[in-house]
Amino acid sequence: MQMGKASLIPVNPFDPRARPDPYPVYQYMRTVEPVHRSPLGFWVLTRYQDCVEVLEDKRWSHDAGSILEPGRKAADPIDPTVRVLRSSIAFSDPPDHARHRRRLEPAVRSRMKNLDATTGRAADGLIKLLREKDSSADLIRDYAAPLALVVVTDLLGVPPADRPKIQRWVRELAAGLDPAAGPSNIARASGGAVAMVEYFLNRLDAAPNGTSGIVQDLAARRGKLTSWELVADLTALVVIGVESASGLIGNGMLALLRHKDQMEQLRSGHAELERALEELIRFDGPIHLTARVAQEDVQVGKTNIAAGEQAIVLLGAANRDPARFSDPDRLDLNRKENPHLGFGAGTHACFAAPLARLVAGTAIKTLLSAPIEFQLMGDPVWTNTVTVRGLNSLPVTLGR
Repeated sequence: MQMGKASLIPVNPFDPRARPDPYPVYQYMRTVEPVHRSPLGFWVLTRYQDCVEVLEDKRWSHDAGSILEPGRKAADPIDPTVRVLRSSIAFSDPPDHARHRRRLEPAVRSRMKNLDATTGRAADGLIKLLREKDSSADLIRDYAAPLALVVVTDLLGVPPADRPKIQRWVRELAAGLDPAAGPSNIARASGGAVAMVEYFLNRLDAAPNGTSGIVQDLAARRGKLTSWELVADLTALVVIGVESASGLIGNGMLALLRHKDQMEQLRSGHAELERALEELIRFDGPIHLTARVAQEDVQVGKTNIAAGEQAIVLLGAANRDPARFSDPDRLDLNRKENPHLGFGAGTHACFAAPLARLVAGTAIKTLLSAPIEFQLMGDPVWTNTVTVRGLNSLPVTLGR
């Protein structure tokens, strides 16, 4: 047990200076102290085996209150973000989790049947705008972010006029989910949560004539899920769907632009898109961590973690563990064995992963098929979050 001694880690995985390349930090932690007691009060796990065991062990809870407000007393008010998230599929433990899945997954699957064609049309429209630019563009501002927003909000049935405010609330909520989020980010996330709840409640109340998409489908299936739970699920779906799809497109394109040989393999058909996408998720996926709370005393590796303590599972570190992946820091779009944890594992594997994969796969394929030669121009700019790893800006030159 390592709690009694001073930490061996002189670096912080949540330090903004690690945003451009957190992997050396992860490697150091995994090598020196793979089960690390953070000064912030939780444990941080970086080995693949430890991470997958915690994710698949039912002794670990994903309850939002325990994770996001571990120090809250019974008489304290509940933060709006926590109140929403703990009522959603994203932060519910069994048996409630299964109850959410039974209502949400059929609606999502039904609406995703033609999503590749919808995504392709939206991508073609954005590429047409890219081709009209002189010589440079930003692949996040001009492609990944608007594409993810359009496709996911259309899937839900959000009117186009409402997309800008949805985008703002999504960013506010995502920024408040980091373990090291400051007071300002938490306050903005709370405001975004309240606004999103009010918005989706109004959309559900307008059913059936005033709604469409998944909102309409869920409104028709009220019963075992309350209106509050439906709103919580819609909020989680739009936040995770937009952020993970946009992040996967942006991170994936950056990896390909930095590895032109791999990009050419994908473009020429020498790398299969589905396998390539899984490697891009492993190499630098959009979800870098998740959290669990021990419901009883648990041993992780040689460390005892007490009931009630929280562990941060660093998915990004697990996906570069040389004990599980051969040459893990190399991008290999033809990697054959790839059991990555890019979208988690176990009961709480990311429910929006199929949506993110479909949108990002179609988006990257369409972009690489365009008659444009992309080159990196300057340094990319990362968002100031770790939970959702993504880019604010990916500047490129446009060759014809």
